Amino acid sequence: MTPRELVDLIYRKAAEEGTPPAPAPSRRDTFKIGDPDARITGIATTGMATFRVLRRAVAERRNFIITHEDTWFRDNDIVDFLGDDPIYLAKKAFIDRNKLIIWRNHDLAHRMRPDPLFAGQLRALGWVADPIVPAPRMPIVTLPKPMTLRALARYAAGRTGTHSHRVVGDPDMIVRKVAVGVGYAFPSLPSLPDVDAIVGGESAEGSAGTLPTMDQSAFAADMTTLGHPRGIIFLGHMGTEDSPMQLVANWLGGFVRDIPIAFLPAGEPFHPPLSGFTDTR
Repeated sequence: MTPRELVDLIYRKAAEEGTPPAPAPSRRDTFKIGDPDARITGIATTGMATFRVLRRAVAERRNFIITHEDTWFRDNDIVDFLGDDPIYLAKKAFIDRNKLIIWRNHDLAHRMRPDPLFAGQLRALGWVADPIVPAPRMPIVTLPKPMTLRALARYAAGRTGTHSHRVVGDPDMIVRKVAVGVGYAFPSLPSLPDVDAIVGGESAEGSAGTLPTMDQSAFAADMTTLGHPRGIIFLGHMGTEDSPMQLVANWLGGFVRDIPIAFLPAGEPFHPPLSGFTDTR
């Protein structure tokens, strides 16, 4: 089987399972590099096709990488802005030398129901979404037992293995109901009056150009000051959309035969605060 044949099969299988067609051709879900008509020796799914992931794929003889996020450092994967950048050239040379093929599965994954990224994050957190009809895209979870925002942050970070999370809100506030987000798919506090906290990936701080973005952290802070405490736990992009790609690998294994498939984690790009940086006096 070739990557092109497999991608066609992926779209057919998703359609059979009820995934709606794309409203327009996806600019994200395309082959980023490599020969899509080469034979597949092995498949790797990952949150992001980092150099570390590519090295591991080569070591495991997996020449077809299915990544959820970009390969070339921005969403549209257009490389014109990189020019002769040595990092870009080194990464491209490594891919070419090892005959890797990279395809992005972003928009298709988020059209699927259940969305494997949200389903994977719920699994990582050990939660079950509230049975709401119709089911919202971003799950709402009533916690089995109320806990403080501080305890929730420790729980979420421990379950997902993140170490660079950020928290907004009163650490001692009580959380009973949570909205779950992944990546930039972030719940909106104004539309969720019964939700105490959001556990998500990333959200804009301030405006982002002309996009109608909202500074959720500032909104949560003002709600708290005005006596309506709300909390946000930011786990980062790979803290919410990396490990869920295990579910994509599992799904592929249900209909792809005789080709080894594995999830290769990209991991967080961030470190915990360095020693001494907590005291900036």
